[in-house]
Amino acid sequence: MQGAENTEKQQLSAPLRARMWEYRIISVIVCAFAFWIAAKGNWNKIPVSIATVVLIIGIAIWMLGSPDDYNGSTDICSMIAMDCPRKIEEFYEAYKDVRTPLGSAYLVQFYTMKQPALMFGPDKNGDFLYFWLSKDGNIGYLGYSFMTSMIKGEYNDPIFPAEEDFGDNTAKYVCYQSDVLLMQKQLRESLEHFVKTKQVLEIPQSRPSEVYTFTEDFKLTGQHFDLCDNEGNRVFEIEGTALLHTLSVYDDQHNEIFKMTKKIVSVLPTYQFYYLGELYGTLEKKFVLVKNKFEMKVKEGKLELTEYAGSIGHNFCVTLNGKTLGTILDNLDLKMENIVFDNAVIIAYEEKYLPLLAAMAVMVARELARDRS
Repeated sequence: MQGAENTEKQQLSAPLRARMWEYRIISVIVCAFAFWIAAKGNWNKIPVSIATVVLIIGIAIWMLGSPDDYNGSTDICSMIAMDCPRKIEEFYEAYKDVRTPLGSAYLVQFYTMKQPALMFGPDKNGDFLYFWLSKDGNIGYLGYSFMTSMIKGEYNDPIFPAEEDFGDNTAKYVCYQSDVLLMQKQLRESLEHFVKTKQVLEIPQSRPSEVYTFTEDFKLTGQHFDLCDNEGNRVFEIEGTALLHTLSVYDDQHNEIFKMTKKIVSVLPTYQFYYLGELYGTLEKKFVLVKNKFEMKVKEGKLELTEYAGSIGHNFCVTLNGKTLGTILDNLDLKMENIVFDNAVIIAYEEKYLPLLAAMAVMVARELARDRS
C-alpha cells in the first residue's frame, strides 16, 4: 500500500500533492474529533450517533484529497489530475471536432458554477456528460446528469449532433443509461490521455446492445426469476433452492446452462459457477469500501462484477479483461413488484455472454437480499 501511495504522489503535480496532504490532515483531525465525541459521551447512543456523522464527514474529506481516492468512491463523477494549470478552452479546441455518441464538445454555462463547462449531449432522453475545471485549473471533473434545466446558456453549438438512436434501447425503462456510463468511462480515459500526451483518444461509436428484463416471482420452495427480451418473450428461467444454496439458469427447453453454488464456509461471499456441467470459475467478493465488487478468473482472463458507486439503487457493470460485456441496472420504476422484488434491466453488449449475465444478475439479487436481512 505504501508503494502504491508513493506512485500516486509522483504522478501528482506539486499543488495537488499539497492539496492531498491538506485534505488528509484535516480528515484525520475530523475523525479523531469523532472518537473524542463518542468517548466524552461515555459511548451513549446520542453521542455515538453524532460521532458517526462526524466520522463519515472525515472519511469523505479524505476521499476528496486525490483522484484515486475520489474515483474509488464514486463512478458518476470522476476527478482528473492536471499536470499544470489548464483552461477549459484548450479542451474545447481539442474535442470540438471529435465525434462521440453524444455529439462533439461545446461550451455551456450552468447555473451551479461560475466558470464555463465542456458538454457532450444531451441525447433525446436528456442524458449528457459535462467536464469542468477547478478555479485554479489543476483539477478536472467529468460528470453525468439528466438535469437539462441546470443549463443556463450555450457559448457555441456542437459541430456534430448526438447519434439519433443513442439511448433508444432503454428509453422505455426507468433506469440508468448504460451507454452513457460506458461513454463516460471512455471519455475519462481520453481526457487523461490528452493531459499526458496532448493527443486525443477517439471515442468509439455506441456499441449494439440488447435489453432484457430480469423479474423475480415469489415461490415457497425457493426463488424464481425470468429473463425476458424486449418483446416480453422468456429467454431464460432461473430457479433457486429454498436455502438459496444452489441457483440454476435454464433455457426455453429447460436445459440447465449455468449453475451456481454458494460456498458455505468462506469469509466473504463466494460462488462456484458451472457452465454446461463444467466448472466455469469461482466468483469471490472483494473487500472494497463504498461499493460491491466481485472477481472471477476464467479461461479468457479476469471477469469483474463492479457496482456503480454513487448511483441511485444498485447498478453493476460486468467486464472481461476491462472490456464491458454488459450491465445489470436497477429497475427504478416505482411499481410494487419493483419495490418488493429485485427486478432489473440487463444490457448485453456481447450476446454470447447473456447466460453469464443472467447468472450474475441472480447472484446480485441473492447478495442484496442477504444484505437487507
